[in-house]
Amino acid sequence: MRAALYLLVYGAAAQVRAETGPTAVEAESVAGSAAPRVVGIEFSGNRVTRPRVMLRELTFDVGDIADPKQIEASRQAIQNLGLFRAVEVEPVAVSGGEIVIFTVEEKLYLLPFPRLDAKDSGEYAYGMQMRWTNLFGRNHDLRAFWEYRDRKEAGIGGETAYAIDYGAPQLFDSRYSLDVGAGYSTRPVERDGEVVGDYQETFRSARVQLSRSLSPGSANQGWWIGGGLGWLEQSTEGADAEPAYGTATSMLLGVGYRDLQFRRYSEVGQTFGLGASVAIEDWNSDYHQLSYRLDWRRYIAVGQRAHQNLNLGAEAGLRHGGPPDNDAYELGGSSSLRGYDNDFLEGDAYYRVSAEFLRPLRWNSLRALAIVEAGNVFEQPGDASLDRLYTSLGLGLRLRVDWFVDVELDLGYALPLTGDGGGRVFVGRP
Repeated sequence: MRAALYLLVYGAAAQVRAETGPTAVEAESVAGSAAPRVVGIEFSGNRVTRPRVMLRELTFDVGDIADPKQIEASRQAIQNLGLFRAVEVEPVAVSGGEIVIFTVEEKLYLLPFPRLDAKDSGEYAYGMQMRWTNLFGRNHDLRAFWEYRDRKEAGIGGETAYAIDYGAPQLFDSRYSLDVGAGYSTRPVERDGEVVGDYQETFRSARVQLSRSLSPGSANQGWWIGGGLGWLEQSTEGADAEPAYGTATSMLLGVGYRDLQFRRYSEVGQTFGLGASVAIEDWNSDYHQLSYRLDWRRYIAVGQRAHQNLNLGAEAGLRHGGPPDNDAYELGGSSSLRGYDNDFLEGDAYYRVSAEFLRPLRWNSLRALAIVEAGNVFEQPGDASLDRLYTSLGLGLRLRVDWFVDVELDLGYALPLTGDGGGRVFVGRP
């Protein structure tokens, strides 16, 4: 009787488990036998990069179940830093579980190179630029440049400019990032009209911004919000100098989103950013200024060919107030509306959309480029409309030098599809 009752109860329990699944204790036992735990995390190949820079990108920790999906997600998160040519991962079985070993192939982090430019109009520029990424092995970024440029603009002489920027993501392993920068430029100006005389015009600027990641997981991805202060001064010097605009101290605000996966020679995902700058007259500012700027990018893998992409983009900006006779935005040249001359359009409001198709040639690092762009610039924000659209079509090549961080170069030929003028060669960074 007892045996029959035992069989009846055991059969009923087995039926319940079949319908509802194993208990928590049983699931832990099964998971433990099917997926061992992580007992160690190691890194190899990182001669410069500090382990904690990569550790903070991981989606698992020592003691967690060695989930292959989480391990691969962590490998991709390290790749998304953009510091490595390649990232590989290998779980190694040991007594008590697995050691997960990440092997990275580091890029070169110090890149000095000349800045050279020449236009058919006679405009030319030369200088030097230095970029030091992954500074101190902490994923910090230092950029500096010096340039002399003669725009061949009536009444304006050659301009000498200097700038430096420093970016420190995830300060002290937190979700906060810091960005600071400063700039200086000076140029001679000849007064128009009947008054004879020259003077020197000088611009000085500084910026400090702090941002915070809002999304769980890697601070390199997801939503962020930030703010800071910007300062700009324009001064004039000389007996015949025009009155200076003065200074503006602006409050900077920004919000953005990033879901971007690096594929060594291409990207997949999207980015979005919206920024605002506010300066109020008499609040440590000599004039009022309010500006907004929006930027969106989408990178789509198409077809079965690796690194074959359709990339879409949209951007817009407007400024109210600001210094007189000083335009905030411009289009035309090697990075925007390539079929038109540099600074073909200038004003205080603009928009631009673009679509580019990229297909690898013999090497994945070299891709054929087809791009169509459209946009316009308006003297005042209230003038913005879709009545007139400037469009250009370009064909060329894009080379990615993956030995360095974020180094790409475009070379091609673009035609304006609206307006006057012929085609032009474009060279520059995308």
